[in-house]
Amino acid sequence: MKRLNRILKHNKNIYQRLDFLKKENTKSLDRNTDNNLYGNDSQKEFNVGLIVILLILFIIISLGYYVLVFQPQMHELQEHKTIKANQANQLFNSTTSQDANKQAILSKIDSASTVEEVDNIDVYQWATPIIKNNLKEQVKSQKDKFGRVQINTDNTTNIVSENDADKYLNTLNVETLSKTSITMPDTVIIPLSLNRRQAASGLLKTGDSVDIYNTNKEITNTNLQDNNNQQELIDVSNQSDQISENNSTSYNIPVNSSTDKKLVGGATVVSILRSKDSGSVDSNIELSQYPHTRNYTQSSKVDIEEVIMAKSSGTLDESKLKIILDDYGWKISNYERLANIGDLDCEYIIMLEVPRESTQELINNMDTLLLAIPSYDAPDWVKL
Repeated sequence: MKRLNRILKHNKNIYQRLDFLKKENTKSLDRNTDNNLYGNDSQKEFNVGLIVILLILFIIISLGYYVLVFQPQMHELQEHKTIKANQANQLFNSTTSQDANKQAILSKIDSASTVEEVDNIDVYQWATPIIKNNLKEQVKSQKDKFGRVQINTDNTTNIVSENDADKYLNTLNVETLSKTSITMPDTVIIPLSLNRRQAASGLLKTGDSVDIYNTNKEITNTNLQDNNNQQELIDVSNQSDQISENNSTSYNIPVNSSTDKKLVGGATVVSILRSKDSGSVDSNIELSQYPHTRNYTQSSKVDIEEVIMAKSSGTLDESKLKIILDDYGWKISNYERLANIGDLDCEYIIMLEVPRESTQELINNMDTLLLAIPSYDAPDWVKL
C-alpha cells in the first residue's frame, strides 16, 4: 500500500510537471505569436509607405515630363503643322478647296508625329506639278477659236497662244502659279492716242503683240486694296520663313509686295495711224556724177493725204498706189531707225485688242501708258 501511494504521489508530480510545461509552452507560444504579429504589421506599414512614396515620385516625374518636355514638344509640333497647313491653304485657293491632292497633303501633315517629319514635308514641291497641271488643263479647255487663252496673274492680263501659255506657265514659281487663272479671252478693240515715245517709237506693224505698262508712280485705290490683300499673304509667308528657315528646300520663293505696272500683256495691234505732218514730202536732191563733172538735180513733192483723197474718189489706179501707200508710216519709222534721226513730235492713234476688264483703266491712264515690244515675240529687225 505504501508503495502504491509513493507511485501515485510520484505520478502526481509528473502530471504537475507536465501541466507546468504545458503552461510554459503556451506562454512561450503566445509571446512568439505577439512578436510575429508586431513584426508583420511593421513590414506591411513599411511596404505601404514605400509604395505611396514611389507613386508620388512617379506622379511628380510624370507631371514634370509633361509640363517641361511633352507639352512644349506637342506645342512646337502643332505650330509646325499649322504653318505647313497654311502654306497648303495659301497655294490651293478657295476654288480648289475640295481638291483631293490638297486633302492628301493636309492628311500627310496631320499624320506626322515629329517636328522633323513635318519639316521634311515640302509643300511647295508637292504643290507645283499639281497646280501647273491644273492650269494646263484649263488652257486646253478655255482657248478661243483663234487658239488663244487669257492668263490672269498679279493684276496683269496676258493674251497668248496655247503653246506660249504652256511655256509661260513653266517659267512661273509655285506662289505665282497659285494666284494664276486661265479664262477665255473676252476682248475689245480700243483706240489709244499716244506720242512717239509711248508708241514704241512707231516701229509697230499690224498684227504685232505689245505689252502695255503704266508709267504713273501713283498707286490707285484698286491697286492699294490689292496690295493690302497681298500683304496678308506676305504675313503668312513671313511666319513660315521664321519656322522653316533652317529647313533645306529646293524652292526659294520671293514675295513681291510692290504694285506691278504691267497692265496688259500680248495686246494685238489692229491698226496704226500716224499724224499727217509726216505725209508731206518735199525733197530737192542734188547729185554729182564722176568721172565727168556734171550735177544732177532731182526734185519731188508728194502729199500723201491728197493721194489718199484722190484714191478715195476713184481717180487713181489701185496698183499704182499700192507701192506708195503700203506700210508707208512704218517705212518712215524704220528708215528713221536706220538713219538714227527722225521726227520725235509725231503722234499716233493705235487700235489695240485688249481684255474688256482693262479697258476703263487704259482709257483713264492714256497719258501715262507705254507700249513695249516683248523680246520673245520681237520683229525681225531686232538683233539680240
